[in-house]
This record gives sequence, structure tokens and C-alpha cells, in this order.
Amino acid sequence: MKIYVIKKQNLIEPFGETANNLVVGNKKLNKIQNDIFLKLNLNPISVNNLSEIKDDKEHLIIDDNIYLEYDLLEEFVYRSKKSGSSTICSIKEGIFTEKTFINLQNVEKEKDYFNYNLFYFPHKQNRNKTEKIIFDLNKKFEYLPLPKHLSKDGKYYIPLTTKSIIQIDHWSNLWSANLAFILNIIEKANKTNKIILLLLAIKNFSFNKWKIARSMNKIGKKCDIHPTAIIECSIIGDNVTIGAGSIIRESVIGDNSFVGNGITIEYSVVGNRCTIVDGHILYSTIYSDVQIANQMISASIIGKDTFIGSGVVLTDLRLDNKNVLTKKGDQLIDTGNLFLGSCLGNGVYLGSGCIVAPGRSIPNNLRIYPTKDRTISKINDNNTIAGFETI
Repeated sequence: MKIYVIKKQNLIEPFGETANNLVVGNKKLNKIQNDIFLKLNLNPISVNNLSEIKDDKEHLIIDDNIYLEYDLLEEFVYRSKKSGSSTICSIKEGIFTEKTFINLQNVEKEKDYFNYNLFYFPHKQNRNKTEKIIFDLNKKFEYLPLPKHLSKDGKYYIPLTTKSIIQIDHWSNLWSANLAFILNIIEKANKTNKIILLLLAIKNFSFNKWKIARSMNKIGKKCDIHPTAIIECSIIGDNVTIGAGSIIRESVIGDNSFVGNGITIEYSVVGNRCTIVDGHILYSTIYSDVQIANQMISASIIGKDTFIGSGVVLTDLRLDNKNVLTKKGDQLIDTGNLFLGSCLGNGVYLGSGCIVAPGRSIPNNLRIYPTKDRTISKINDNNTIAGFETI
């Protein structure tokens, strides 16, 4: 069966690239789509718009800026064929749509669900009506504990599903697609066959879930991993170095990356050839050729060829208990979420002392450092420093 892939030309800022060329889980989005199509025996055909499609036979249509997972497309095709009519993919409103920043996706809301640009058409004679194939992706979730003065019930919910679909119209959607990629790995690990889990328990001489988790890694070739490092349910590329005492949990580390001593990386994607010498990376996406030396990166996207110096602060929530706002074009939009970091474009350098507010993006190739009155660059002959007091 053919699947027509419509090219979307809008650029995702700050990267200045179309969504299909951006990376989710260290793979370009168009590669992720094509791999799924191949697995389902679908023949992708790229078109510029709907008017180019003149096909009386059974087929699918999807936009090229949609991140989706195999399980969702497989079920959508199955249920669509069973319906015997034209269909559209719809997602029930709830935790999933909220946490994937539905306010920033160009999708249609109807009652309590959202219609995504994924369609099925049967043979021409059966196209008299259109049905909605509705997915409820809110049934299973985990949560990040928060103090009640930051969250009404003290919990920040994160949906767990292997059927994500996210239309990438903004960098926040790209961030949530990368997180969905990680959560898909976690949920598949949770669903591991009981016989396989038993074999892993026997191998580890223990039913302790953490010891079993350490057996569920995929480690690439020629890696140098210190024996005191802890790695759980993660994918480690080739030629990766991981130092003493570092913790890698439910994350992806790209080829030829260096993770120093005492680093913690959780629920994150790290690209190829990255150097991380300090800190804690949580719920974040780090693209290729990045150097990080600061203490914390949370809920953020860091573009390729970027440098983040020691003492940089990327904040991820407001202090007034209100939702994070972010810009899309010239509009300031409520994300519907209390928790969101920032997005650094490609080639951004942040010098020590820079503070970035939540929901902000920094354009490609900017190099930012504190003003001269906050930097000691010269000591006068009388031991005074401009902008500072000395004792």
C-alpha cells in the first residue's frame, strides 16, 4: 500500500530547518518515518500538497513533520481497514496532549480529542464517510514529584505509551518527541516477556529490579566504561567513554561521546561526539558536537556545535506558579505546562554566568557572555577593579 508523505515547508526555530530534517533519538525524522513504513510494507511517495494525490486505490496520507511510533501506525492501519471507510487519526485530550504541547501544534480540536494529519483512504467506492480512529494515550503515566507550592497535587505527570504521535510545529514539540522516544524504550522494557525477565534474573543471581535493569542495556563497540559507572535500560553507541561514578539511566548516548566522572544523565538523548565534563542532564536532548560544563540541564534542547560554560543556568519553571510561556513566530503562547526549559540553536556559546529564562529559545550562532561590569578582566595598578569593590 502507498503512503503519501506531504512536504511541510515551515521552518522550526531557532534551527531554521524543516521538521523532517531534525533529529529525534539521534535519527532524522524522515529516517524514523521511512523505517516504520518499511516495517509495515508501506511504499512512501513524497508530494508537495494534497492536490497531487489522485489515487483511487487504498492508501495513506501523512505530513512529513509528524513523529509517530510503529505501534500507533500499525494499529491505525488495522482499525482503519476494519472500519471499511475513510479515517483520520485522533488523540483523546488529556495528559498526553498536554505534555506534548498541543497548544503549539497546528492540529484541529474537536470536542475532547485532536485530529492529526494522518489519514486512511480505502478503495474509491468505499469513501462515502469518514470515521475517527481515536486513541486514548492517557491510561498509563509516571510522575516527577514536586512540592505542592509548585504543583496542585505535588506531581508532574509524564505519559507512558508506545503509541505516541506528535506534530512538530515548534521546538517544544521536538523536545517532547525526543522524550517520547525515550519513554517508548522504557515502556517496552516494562513490557518485556516474563520468561526473558526470569532469564535475566538468573543471569544476575537476583530478582532486584535495578540489577535486572543493568542487564537491559545495548552497549556499542570499543567503549571505555569505568566499572563504578551505573548504566540502566540505556543505549550506548560505539567508542563512548563513561567515567567513574557516572550514572546513565534510560537514556541514549551517541557514538564517540565522552561522559566524565560523576555525571548523571536521565531520560535524555545525547548525540554523537559530545563532551560532558560536569553536571546532571534530565529530560533533555543534546545534539551532536556539544561541550557541556555546567551543573544542570533540565527539559531543554541543546543544538549541535554548542558550548555551555560553567555557571550557566537554564531555568525550567517560573517562580509565580504559572505556566511557562514561549514564542511561536511573533506570538507569546501559554504552553499549558509548568515545566519547560530552553532551546539553544546550533552554534550557540553561553559563557559563565548566563541565565536563560524558561521557554526561551536562542538563535543559531549567538555567542553570549556577561557584560564587562560583571567580569573581572583587568586589575588596575592601585588594585581596584572596575565595577567591583575590593578589600
